[in-house]
Amino acid sequence: MGERNVTVSGAGRIEGGTYGTVRIAGAGRVVGDLVAEEFKAAGSAKVEGNLKAQRFEAAGSFKCEGDLEVEEGEAAGSLKVEGHLHAKELKLAGSARAKSIRGGYLRAGGSLGVEENVEVETFRLIGAFEIGGLLSADRVEVELEGRARAQEIGGEKILIRAGQRSLGGFLSTALGLILGHASPKELVAEIIEGDEIELEATQARLVRGGRIKIGPGCRIERVEYTDSLEVAPGAQVKEEVKG
Repeated sequence: MGERNVTVSGAGRIEGGTYGTVRIAGAGRVVGDLVAEEFKAAGSAKVEGNLKAQRFEAAGSFKCEGDLEVEEGEAAGSLKVEGHLHAKELKLAGSARAKSIRGGYLRAGGSLGVEENVEVETFRLIGAFEIGGLLSADRVEVELEGRARAQEIGGEKILIRAGQRSLGGFLSTALGLILGHASPKELVAEIIEGDEIELEATQARLVRGGRIKIGPGCRIERVEYTDSLEVAPGAQVKEEVKG
């Protein structure tokens, strides 16, 4: 027997279980844990349990009260995961919140809030973030459009920039509505460690790596480097140590 498909149009509820395709258009609620090949929601959707899906799409407001695990996912609007989020590939636009994030490729535009750690292979973000613990990725690329904060950032290549270098008018306006136009464009971290590091508008206690560039707007207490260090005019580095 084939897997069941279910659709909610308008307002309705779905019992937890295993499905093929789940579609919600309007206001839908899933009661219990859900496993699906494909989950698509437009409007307002809530899962009262864990959700596991091969393909995940959400537009509007989505809330998962448990863990969210997807192979490939996209969300636009408001995404809230009260548990842990695991995705091989995930693209976010708008406001996203989770207890922790693990996976492969993560691209976000807007505001990202994570209580614990973010551990992915590639992290790309335009906007702002608040990470309670560690941000770890082979490649970290951030374009600051607001305040960003993490306890520690680690990776092979870390690139932090400030400004609107790659933003079009619509995206700039949308981020302004999400983040607030008065939000300062600055990254604050205790420790930043990587093989190759380029920073702008960053405040950190310790930056440690091989090849390091400290750009405009940076205030760094201590830099430890093994290969090279460049400090832009106006950037502040209190202590430089070559090891």
